[in-house]
Amino acid sequence: MKKILTFILVSYSLLNLQAQNGHFYGGYEAYLQYYQNDTITNFTAPHDKFRAMNFLSANYAYKFLKAGVQYEAFVPQSLLGYSPELKGNGLATYYIQLKKESWDITAGYFYDQFGSGLVFRSWEDRQLGINNAVRGIRFKYKIDDIGDITAFTGNQRINFKLSESTLSGINADISLSKLIDYQDINIDAGFSYVNRYQETQSVNPDLKPYVGSFSSRLGLDANNFYTNFEYVYKESDARASNNVLLDQVLFDGNAWLLNFGYAKKGIGFNATLRRLENIQMYSERLLEGNSYNTGIMNFIPGLSKQHDFSLANLYVYQAQPGISFGEEKVGEIGGQADLFFRIKRKTFLGGRYGTKIALNFSRWHGLNARFDHDRKIYRADFAKPGTLYFQDINMEIRKKLSRSNKITLNYINLIYNKLKLEGEGETVHAGIVVGDWEHKFLNDQSMRLELQHLNTRQDMKNWAAATFEYYFSQSFSTFATDMYNYGNDDEKIHYFNLGLNFTHNRTRVGLSYGRQRGGLLCVGGVCRYVPPSKGFTVNLSTSF
Repeated sequence: MKKILTFILVSYSLLNLQAQNGHFYGGYEAYLQYYQNDTITNFTAPHDKFRAMNFLSANYAYKFLKAGVQYEAFVPQSLLGYSPELKGNGLATYYIQLKKESWDITAGYFYDQFGSGLVFRSWEDRQLGINNAVRGIRFKYKIDDIGDITAFTGNQRINFKLSESTLSGINADISLSKLIDYQDINIDAGFSYVNRYQETQSVNPDLKPYVGSFSSRLGLDANNFYTNFEYVYKESDARASNNVLLDQVLFDGNAWLLNFGYAKKGIGFNATLRRLENIQMYSERLLEGNSYNTGIMNFIPGLSKQHDFSLANLYVYQAQPGISFGEEKVGEIGGQADLFFRIKRKTFLGGRYGTKIALNFSRWHGLNARFDHDRKIYRADFAKPGTLYFQDINMEIRKKLSRSNKITLNYINLIYNKLKLEGEGETVHAGIVVGDWEHKFLNDQSMRLELQHLNTRQDMKNWAAATFEYYFSQSFSTFATDMYNYGNDDEKIHYFNLGLNFTHNRTRVGLSYGRQRGGLLCVGGVCRYVPPSKGFTVNLSTSF
């Protein structure tokens, strides 16, 4: 009740400030589910069949001042698949920010990212259940147009609590080209340092309470070409498994990241190469490897094509940055490349409207390493790939047939080492074909039909899927989807979903009913496990 009264008081104060010619804004978002038993998938609904996650934010901006709060309520606790520690309600985050021309000071909770995020990132993603904001103080200073410096210290948010550790960091980004007044080529450099201080009781005298991580970066942009490189080093630290500290042997870690590409009108190419070795970072040691991304300090996405199709997401690659002696894994090495080009209009292949083609290739291996299981040590090669974890070769063709019709064709060829990535099963070789057709009617209504097929001899064998959407107007639409593993020798199950969406101004409501297949849900390459379930779902969002 004290937290509720505090939120009401702060919101009331912000509304009063609105009368002083400031800007008041915010939003409300809710995810609600009602679970049902499902005898076909053997899913048993939890005791609390109805669950809701609510997020209410309020912000006020006036001249160089900005302040805000976020109130969250998990009734009676979070949805299945999210951290069970998210329960009850409370004032989750708050901040006040003072910002002038060259300096920026924030007190309270804040989000930030250094470099690509390999050394530090704090962010919120409600679909993934991530909110690892840091509560403390952050200072930013802009050096004309040459660069900027950021420094912070604080504790990370762990659900409704704060981490036992204290995080501190400094980051500098500098334009070397502007520094030396050279305009033909744009050259940028960056450096970051992040420290975690956590008291611990350990039998190992080499285990220090502080662990530092360093990042150095260099980027170059010339005409239509760009490239950037980042190296990250993490000091030696203990590992943890199943909430137990493994402090007999300490391990350091590192990451190497290289991006490069070329783009001009009608064609583009980009590639990413990355090597990770024991580079996971958590604000508390015992949080390492948890299933909910709780306490995660850095951003390590799975670098492969982020497909929008349900069957392509049956086998999703998740980055493998950690150490496991049982599975003999110490990291990953691999890369991803994209090629985009457009066939011109009024040519044989381009037709009247032209044709867009996108090719993507990604391949990831474990690091080739030798393990001494008795002494719990290993030695990894720098560039030699080990066991193949994942490969994805795919092509997408987008073609506008007329003013009313557009089609998209996709082919995906996957190799998925289920034993190494999930701890059981065999390597899956799969081919996926997707066809998508969109049609617009003269009365502003439209429809979309998507058909998918996955062919494999491994795991659950062949699948078929379909999606149908109908838009009655810009405000109202309905949809129906189904996934069917017809090739499975043991169980043939329809994973269906029916629903409708309504939008009015800044408010959107989505209603659906169906059966959810268990698996990984990924946003931007970061994933969380979604358990199988069945029931009703309501999503609501509005802003003001």
